[in-house]
Amino acid sequence: MRLNPSTLLESSRPNSLRGEIEKMNTRIFFLLLLFIIATVFVFAPTHSEATQSTTIWAWCMSDSSAPTVYFAGPFDSGMSAKAGTFNGLSLGRQFAEYLKGRFDTQGDPSGLTAASCGHGVNIGEQSASQRIREVMAQMRQQNKQPVELTDWNYIRDEVAIKASFNTPGGQGAYVNVEGGLAPDHMYCVSDTFNNTVYYTEPIALTNPSNNPSAYYFKFLQQKYSFKGNFRCSRINEQQAKLYLNARLAGARAGGKQVVNSGWPPANFNTTAETQNDRYQDNDQPAQKPNVNRPTQAQAINAIATQAATSCAHDEVMGRAYMCNCLQLKIHDYLAQHAAELLSGTLTAASLLGQTAYQPENCLNELVAKTLARETANSAGLKSRAALDCAGDKFVASLHANPVPSRAKEQLDAAIKACR
Repeated sequence: MRLNPSTLLESSRPNSLRGEIEKMNTRIFFLLLLFIIATVFVFAPTHSEATQSTTIWAWCMSDSSAPTVYFAGPFDSGMSAKAGTFNGLSLGRQFAEYLKGRFDTQGDPSGLTAASCGHGVNIGEQSASQRIREVMAQMRQQNKQPVELTDWNYIRDEVAIKASFNTPGGQGAYVNVEGGLAPDHMYCVSDTFNNTVYYTEPIALTNPSNNPSAYYFKFLQQKYSFKGNFRCSRINEQQAKLYLNARLAGARAGGKQVVNSGWPPANFNTTAETQNDRYQDNDQPAQKPNVNRPTQAQAINAIATQAATSCAHDEVMGRAYMCNCLQLKIHDYLAQHAAELLSGTLTAASLLGQTAYQPENCLNELVAKTLARETANSAGLKSRAALDCAGDKFVASLHANPVPSRAKEQLDAAIKACR
């Protein structure tokens, strides 16, 4: 039988096409597989990025002992959601600074916080929002006035965020929200005085043992006739700027004037170590220099600074008196009583136990009364009349006998008298 070449070609074509199609399908399959793998590598986060994308949604509230309690949130804190690593102290301080600037809220004796921040049962937004509603309802049940601040903007605290990711997770883990950074900067900001808030930009502290806050207070008095209260805080530069900006944002939101005081002068770190002209030892006989003995100015500054430190570490004294004010009063008193200073009879402890330098001018009545009410309530006094009694008697006792070191004794006596 004779075969027709054209017939043979037609009969073989389907098998050839079938093979080509199978080869093409195989190539397409491998190409798709490679595309999927490449896509995964491109878009999938690294282990570190995946970890950092899991952050905690937080919320904040002001001091619940006050009649009005302010709330803010929820917001993404940026902090790690690893188990056991959440620390809301820096969030609370940022919120507290804003509240202080806007509403002149009172804080603890160190002035560091009058607010706290946390998260919900879970780390997400919905859980935090639910927790806010629950706490606001509790405040209403306690006859408090909850106020939600929808215009407060949390600014990411990169120092605390980094610390949270660098802290190993697990039970008992503690996040150092200052990141282990040295407190080598200081910023100063006043309470509202004549509807104005005065502040200084953060400055570097070249001498950690030097406390320049007394110089700042004197500067405010001389340039602006300032008679209010203020606070200088030592912390790292990043968080100093963060907290100061929060205070100023609050002041502006409260319709207050914000004034950069222009302090310190350019040569401050040099002049602060030398004796002020006002306190020169003009009446003292010339003496041979002794490199091992501190100058009179250094001795004065050391005692005044120690007194302020002791005040800040005493919970009752630190709330009944403005510690920076005591420091300035003691500084001026020592400068005017050089003979007593040279005799060695004047120390920080002895000065806090007397009234010669007029510590009554440093009383902080509103905070002292609040402290007395809080302490009396913890001691079992529950009626409004008893709490008011404790507050009034404590303040009256402070005015009658303004000895800073006896503040705790006076507080106990006031509460006892109101039982």
